[in-house]
Amino acid sequence: MLSAQAYELTRRSAGGASPFAFLGSRHVIRLARPALAVTARSENRVPPTSAPCRLEKITWRGFEAYLLENALIRCTVVPQLGGKIASLIHLPTMREWLWRNPALEPRAPEYGASYVAAHDLGGFDECFPSVAATHYPGGPWDGTRVPDHGEIWALPWKAEAYCDGTQIEVRLTAHGVRFPYRFERSLWLMEGEAAVRLTYAVTNLSPYPFPFIWSSHPVFNVTPGMKLVVPGVRELTVYGSPHDRFGQLGTKVAWPKAVDAEGREWDLSNTPDVTAGHAVKLWGKAPSLGYVALQDIFVGTELRLQFDPAEVTHLGLWLNYGGWTGIAGASPYYNVAIEPCIGAQDDLALAVRHFKDHGLLPPHGRKAWQLEVKLK
Repeated sequence: MLSAQAYELTRRSAGGASPFAFLGSRHVIRLARPALAVTARSENRVPPTSAPCRLEKITWRGFEAYLLENALIRCTVVPQLGGKIASLIHLPTMREWLWRNPALEPRAPEYGASYVAAHDLGGFDECFPSVAATHYPGGPWDGTRVPDHGEIWALPWKAEAYCDGTQIEVRLTAHGVRFPYRFERSLWLMEGEAAVRLTYAVTNLSPYPFPFIWSSHPVFNVTPGMKLVVPGVRELTVYGSPHDRFGQLGTKVAWPKAVDAEGREWDLSNTPDVTAGHAVKLWGKAPSLGYVALQDIFVGTELRLQFDPAEVTHLGLWLNYGGWTGIAGASPYYNVAIEPCIGAQDDLALAVRHFKDHGLLPPHGRKAWQLEVKLK
């Protein structure tokens, strides 16, 4: 429920119609129970909170954004940039977990633009209904072009934000451009919890079955010697590796110890330094224990992604240790993406026609799942 003051403001501005009509289709802020002040600030001028939870509207590198904070986590979300989670900080250690690309400045994306060449900013994006650029495989959309990294990262999302002082929800919604679906994601931050919960729902707005791939796309800061924990997994499949260092598309490699094209064995669960000079995208079935973790064993910090493997059925790993960049002339990146996902990666056409392993929305159907990011 809105506070009486907030409701009266929106009702008068909307002429008695829907209390949020005057805001249009972009952003809505709702303040539940005791009304909490939401003020516009620069990202760099936000002091720590003394309240259990705080929600603020800020400016992140020129874009309107929401800052969610409790005593343990500070999280920044940018609806105009595809609902990007731009920052995720563990406040007790002040560790920023999300990588930021030093070679690119944020700009409003154009639909169909190259993600890797112009908009690979880092942070946490969403890819749907494919990751790789491809042509849609089947139905009345057969042959329709799917943009690089899908549609929704390039779209401004409708946002509604709620806070009652003990919990925050930022609810984000986008609609397909070339394809008939509604994609919804809510971020939850609770008092006293070092975790961000993400709840998802996708609805097929057509009378035809709709195959899809979904992938979370969080790119993380790493340092040499960190540990990537993928419990119970013994084998993964290569989607791509520059110069086929770890094999071509479809090659099976052992996890965690894989042999490269030169016969050298690498423990892929350990992060080398940037001089390793290799990169590889791997995918496979999600761990049955329902989590993957990135650990810094030297300082005792950990990021853990938790999910139900019956819902989030696959896992992608992008391991880039100075082996690739999408920008001509730029230094190769040093980062890791841990990507709980649905469907064989990264190309929807391959997932449907070759691997036969993908998500499927029935006519007018809906699918929901959850993902939790826990820090310590």
